[in-house]
Amino acid sequence: MILHTVNKAPTNTSLTTCLKVAGPDSAVLLIEDGVYAAVKDAANVPDTLFQHRVYALEADVKARGLGAKLAPQIELVDYAGFVALATQYDCIQSWY
Repeated sequence: MILHTVNKAPTNTSLTTCLKVAGPDSAVLLIEDGVYAAVKDAANVPDTLFQHRVYALEADVKARGLGAKLAPQIELVDYAGFVALATQYDCIQSWY
């Protein structure tokens, strides 16, 4: 089980590459500009994103004013939730 963190907007290839290698038991945590992929009907977001559990860092969502625009499948986590996720998964893979 891998927790994949993505910090680039969906216009970057990081998310697409991540999803090509993410296994069915993997989760994706969107951080920094990666939270733009959490917006409902966002452009450049692969359909395969929601085949995984998807989290977004709440502070980054709020900083970008995206709270009301999120897809319903997104689960917000705070920094403590980020740490909890990091302990639940076998390893963390960061995508830049």
